[in-house]
Amino acid sequence: MESGGTSFAKATIRGTFWSYLSVYTGKLLVFISTIILARLLSKADFGVVGYAFIVTSFLDALNGLGIGPALIYHKDEPETADTAFWLGLAVGIGMFAVTWLAAPLIGAYFNDERAIPVVRMMVLVYPISALGNVNAIYLAKKLDFRKKFIPEVSYAFAKGISSVGMAAMGFGYWSQVWGQVIANTVSVAVAKIVNPWKPSLRFSRKIAGSMLKYGLNIVLLDSLANLLNNADYLLIGHYLGAEALGVYTLGFRIPDMVLTQFARIVSEVIFPVYVKMKDNAQNLNRNFVRSLNYVSTITIPIGLGIALTAEPFVMTFFTDKWVEAIPVIRGIAIYALLLSLFRNAGSFYKAQGKPEVLTYLTIARLIILLPALWIALMRTQSITAVAWVQAGVALISGVMSLVVAARMFQIKVKDILVQYQPGILSGLAMSAAVLGVLALLRQAPALARLLAAVFSGMMVYGGALWLQGPERMRDTLGKIISALRGS
Repeated sequence: MESGGTSFAKATIRGTFWSYLSVYTGKLLVFISTIILARLLSKADFGVVGYAFIVTSFLDALNGLGIGPALIYHKDEPETADTAFWLGLAVGIGMFAVTWLAAPLIGAYFNDERAIPVVRMMVLVYPISALGNVNAIYLAKKLDFRKKFIPEVSYAFAKGISSVGMAAMGFGYWSQVWGQVIANTVSVAVAKIVNPWKPSLRFSRKIAGSMLKYGLNIVLLDSLANLLNNADYLLIGHYLGAEALGVYTLGFRIPDMVLTQFARIVSEVIFPVYVKMKDNAQNLNRNFVRSLNYVSTITIPIGLGIALTAEPFVMTFFTDKWVEAIPVIRGIAIYALLLSLFRNAGSFYKAQGKPEVLTYLTIARLIILLPALWIALMRTQSITAVAWVQAGVALISGVMSLVVAARMFQIKVKDILVQYQPGILSGLAMSAAVLGVLALLRQAPALARLLAAVFSGMMVYGGALWLQGPERMRDTLGKIISALRGS
């Protein structure tokens, strides 16, 4: 008989493993395709597509009106799924129509007419993805992340192959736009094969009302979060233009592929696990605190490593054409690291049925971030300054989130901070080692410097972690192995 803590750890680790595997099997191909696209396309090409990604990032919050989390939260009944499907499809079609009409206004904001057709084509993904959303959501609700792995990887493969192929044929920025549309189509088709659920012609106003009441809180929160996450893109695109936006987009993409995606995956996996514990507050609180240790132990070395090795990394894979992205990568790596350390608090609030707390915290962060970004951009005209402002605000808002969680749910702040200690101390030791190696090899080729820094960092971090607590490290590794075996 497994204890609550053990089963929680296994469910979280197993789900995170399959979700992470699905993302990073695909992300490996996306990384390779990004290297190729960075060589085939111009900085301005990346910026033009960046316009469309800004728009779709905002629309992602509205997509389905928060029906996905609501479907996970509500009881598993056939009529609930049918209602969710028809609501989601209606929203997807509506979003496509409204954005098509509003596209000229978007082009005017960015002072670039190229944004108009690009945005119109990109939003085609919403009615397409609505056809398979419930199929994918059911897999997450059942914690069947092995099956969920298949459509997600199919999406990434389709996107990478189609984007690179079209770029090689000279389609320019359109290659990335069509890559998104093709990938969504493939993902929906595969999701329906893996989970052959089909909707019935049933629609319950009562269920719809209940789902929307829960989901609209999530929508408001996600809308505010997307404004936070895209305020930098909005300002850079408007004031500095497509080329600066292209450099910033590429610089943001590397930390996002690794750290931000990891935080999203853990949040996605841990939310349904938390929901299953919502009736046992003591157990939920204990496992929330424990999850902070698991996340920080993984994300601290990754975040610091990306920041420290940004220069040899860019010179190895993207060449000096993208040297302006190096300081952006450093700032965004720290920003993404900080977000990953604090993100689990969001799933904790939602599982407690209090998503409105996240809304208030997001508004507070927004009040700090918007003027800070605007001042930094106006005074410096620098995308590097924007990146470091993001990191500073992420630290302030993250601390606020944990303090609020501690007070609301009677958790000691000391218990939270203790969970971060092993990763922080080991990360400091790793940073000293990596900086030393890079200084010694400053005249070596970029690839040699990168490999030496990564190897030395891994060895020192692992050793420092072991010295702080070999028993705890063995216990964590044992849970990971047990979870991945499915035992």
